[in-house]
Amino acid sequence: MSCVKPKGALYLFPRLDPDVFKIKDDRRMVLDLLRREKIMVVQGTGFNWPEPDHFRVVTLPSVTDLQDAVGRIARFLDGYGQV
Repeated sequence: MSCVKPKGALYLFPRLDPDVFKIKDDRRMVLDLLRREKIMVVQGTGFNWPEPDHFRVVTLPSVTDLQDAVGRIARFLDGYGQV
């Protein structure tokens, strides 16, 4: 996973390496994350990104909440893939 440091924006747009994360449908990934970890993000294709390899995270919550969310996203992605 990689992410460009935002320049004053209130969100991050992380990229999931397609060689590591086998995600073909980012809408499904977002819904699976919401169901499993109760974390809501927005799929990159929702922002006209052409590939299912990005998602958007709002950075308004507290640092503690963001750290918790990042840990839960990591737990979700560990072993996650789509057939």
